[in-house]
Amino acid sequence: MQSSKLTGISSFFKNISKYFFELIVVIFGVYLGFMANNYSEDLKQREYINTTIKEMYVSLDQDIDDAILNKKGHETGLNSVKYFGKIFRGEEVIKDSFDRHLINLTRSYVSIQNTASFETLKSKGLNLITNDTLRSQIIKLYDFQFDVLQKIEETYAESQLFTNFYPDLMEILDQSLYFDNAGRLEKIAAPLDITNAEKSRLVLMLKRLTYTRNFNISVYDEVIGDMKDLRISLVNEYPFLK
Repeated sequence: MQSSKLTGISSFFKNISKYFFELIVVIFGVYLGFMANNYSEDLKQREYINTTIKEMYVSLDQDIDDAILNKKGHETGLNSVKYFGKIFRGEEVIKDSFDRHLINLTRSYVSIQNTASFETLKSKGLNLITNDTLRSQIIKLYDFQFDVLQKIEETYAESQLFTNFYPDLMEILDQSLYFDNAGRLEKIAAPLDITNAEKSRLVLMLKRLTYTRNFNISVYDEVIGDMKDLRISLVNEYPFLK
């Protein structure tokens, strides 16, 4: 009878050991599945980040080109200010260039940047960018500087050059421009046939245009520099961009 009890106990522990081993196998299998799933998700997330970063890197190159083009437009506007400054002083100018300079004098620009990659990162969480310095660079450029650039070009009252200056300019020059029957500029009165009050308005107008253009150029210089710096930082952090 004692032998029977020992046999029963031995059988019990054998069964327990069997079930325990099976339980360990199940738990270990679940653990491996969980780890494999996490690893798969990490790979997907890394691939997603790399794809988005590459899009940002490529689009920044185009954004830089667009910003440089706008900056050159403002520099062209400054040349037109000088042209009309010569007219004010009664100096000789190339009459065939009048129409071009008239357009460029008060021409404004639209600020366009591709922010799709940044918006994608924001939607997933900017903490996916683990480098704090790089993340700060990205936020500063896309969340602040691009917004400032757009407002300066499109909503800043002083930058609405055509609205602010063109009607007054035409009113001042009206009696000093002579056109032939084909509508070509034939003569510019020298000195201009304008009153002292109109002279003052014209001088102040040209000064304001110069200030506004120079201010916008300085903003473009800063933003273009930061875009170039960000591209360098992206390459440093993600060597596959090279």
